[in-house]
Amino acid sequence: MSSNQAIDFHDDIAADFDQKYESSAAFRERFKVWTDLFRRYVKPTDQVIDLGCGSGIFSNYLGTKGCQVIGIDGSAAMIHLCNSKKTSANVHYVRQSLPLIDSVPYHNQDIVLMSSLLEYIADAEEIIRQVNDLLRPSGLFIVSIPNETSIYRRVERILFRLIKRPRYVAHLRNRSTEIRFRQQLTASGFDVLERVYFSNHDPISRILKPFLTDQYVNNLFVVVCRKRGRSG
Repeated sequence: MSSNQAIDFHDDIAADFDQKYESSAAFRERFKVWTDLFRRYVKPTDQVIDLGCGSGIFSNYLGTKGCQVIGIDGSAAMIHLCNSKKTSANVHYVRQSLPLIDSVPYHNQDIVLMSSLLEYIADAEEIIRQVNDLLRPSGLFIVSIPNETSIYRRVERILFRLIKRPRYVAHLRNRSTEIRFRQQLTASGFDVLERVYFSNHDPISRILKPFLTDQYVNNLFVVVCRKRGRSG
């Protein structure tokens, strides 16, 4: 699948995706996990770029806390939702495909966010290198990726081969284990500070949760890492 097909897919699901932050336990958990990290790592004075901002929920949240935020997404429908739900003058939304064709105008960020984007990018190493360029020395990169170790992720691929569901699987390009992702980030100039597993609300994970550790029953994990190097 091309990146354009992934964008078209997100155009189709934009309204439903946004509504799930109110109706879905999994999305409510996602919001809590990410905003807990924001409270620990993001300062009100920070400049933030939200790559793959979706319907703008994290951009809006940080904008209301005082951050200067640029949200970027390739989906016109998502950007329309962002602008219709915008709650802070501190936030500016841009429709642009990712990775960025020209990242220079966005350099010197304190924080780069990437929630549920990396899995749709054909060249993960390219966009991670671009994130490094976007950040100031010692800036923070907060990024999630599907957890390849989880049992559900293995079943998901089988289901898709059999019945072509869930539909998003057609567009997935990247999954990783915690160890492999740490190695990738380290090789790209980042030091990992924290990892949080989350998302175990599917029927398979709920059944297995009492018997297995987090890495096998959580479908996603988010990593906070710091760009290597010091300012000044």
